[in-house]
Amino acid sequence: MNNMTDIIEKYIKELFNESSENYITLKRSNVAEKFDCVPSQLNYVIKTRFTQEHGFLIESKRGGGGFIKITKIKLRNNLDYFDYLIKTVQNEQPENIDYNKILKILKDENYISHYDYTIIATAINSLSEHTLDLINFAKIKDDNILFEIEQQVFSKTKEMMLKFLTTIKYNKENK
Repeated sequence: MNNMTDIIEKYIKELFNESSENYITLKRSNVAEKFDCVPSQLNYVIKTRFTQEHGFLIESKRGGGGFIKITKIKLRNNLDYFDYLIKTVQNEQPENIDYNKILKILKDENYISHYDYTIIATAINSLSEHTLDLINFAKIKDDNILFEIEQQVFSKTKEMMLKFLTTIKYNKENK
């Protein structure tokens, strides 16, 4: 059985399917009452499943007349979305990038197959594991080495993600 988070996400997506607009407006209390949950559960769903990376903008007002407006970002095409992701990764500090989140979104939105997702996620996770081994080794030797290893790995992982996104973008462009 789906957990409450999945059920609320499905409900919101159904509201979008029924809407003739590119946005929907919700009252936290109404949704919480409908699903017999606390309003913070709705907040969690929105903060984790309806982010800009997922293609949504959120506007929120608290209080008695409060609401949550979720707007689906209209892109001219898939390439706009990849440009957005590439720019986001380029502008972010490498250690702050959640690569697995980006990959999951790409898979969930059918930009990549489950097979592609598994391959790149395995590569990134493997790189992270090897990094931990190197860091543990460097702790024994020298703190300066540790810092350099961390910086190199963060940089190379970011570079790998950018190459992956660019490859997908250009493969979609040439279809």
